[in-house]
Amino acid sequence: MRHHSIQPQRGFFPQPVYLIGTYKDNGEPNFALITWVTFCSVEPPMLMFASRGKKLTRELVEKHKMFSANLVTSDMMPVADYFGTQSGYHQNKCEAIHVDTFQGSSLAVPILKDSPWVYECALVDVIEKENSSIYIGEVKNILVDETIEDVGYGKIDMYDLDPLIYAPGKYYNISESIGNVGFSKK
Repeated sequence: MRHHSIQPQRGFFPQPVYLIGTYKDNGEPNFALITWVTFCSVEPPMLMFASRGKKLTRELVEKHKMFSANLVTSDMMPVADYFGTQSGYHQNKCEAIHVDTFQGSSLAVPILKDSPWVYECALVDVIEKENSSIYIGEVKNILVDETIEDVGYGKIDMYDLDPLIYAPGKYYNISESIGNVGFSKK
């Protein structure tokens, strides 16, 4: 394989899709499609997401100091795409497309009923980087679909969860498992 250099950019980085949830001041739930989401601490468990540009979700996370991170499944792709392409400043996006939500168990954050795995997070830090911000939240609770029984490390079946994967400009799903961690040691 031969390689060549390209300019630094954010053009290719496959990742799971999340809908970050907050409440508006009038109590309406608001969600934004965010794909730059990952863990950044083990103890206590913390995750971070990055967002750029003017977004209602950014303003609300900073104001209320909490958010939900709702994993998006392949079946939820139309909802995620709508939330990712429409502004919440002048409309109730959930009402517009008839999405069911409820309030989190530990924090006052909106939860998408159809999401099988949801993190309830308290904001602990915001790191500003030019036109982007990194939001770090401590995981206070995880809501998991009751059909997912074994949540131990390496036990969750990705086919059952069916996470939507984003690679700039396109959505994908997981098609097959090709090995377990540590297989090369055998």
